[in-house]
Amino acid sequence: MAKPVATTKIEAGHFLAQCRECGGWQEVSPRVRRVEGYFEEWEADFRCCDRNQTAVFILEKDYLDFH
Repeated sequence: MAKPVATTKIEAGHFLAQCRECGGWQEVSPRVRRVEGYFEEWEADFRCCDRNQTAVFILEKDYLDFH
């Protein structure tokens, strides 16, 4: 069963995740999880309301990989 992910946004270069319990936003530090063609998938784990949560960010790459 897939775990639910938090709502995310990027503002002024800051990665923000919304707690699914209280709705509060907090800054997170994501790491690259997967890179494909035109997109990168970043993921951050964070804790709020005594719950471990996950935030996923999908970013369009500003470069192309040609091999």
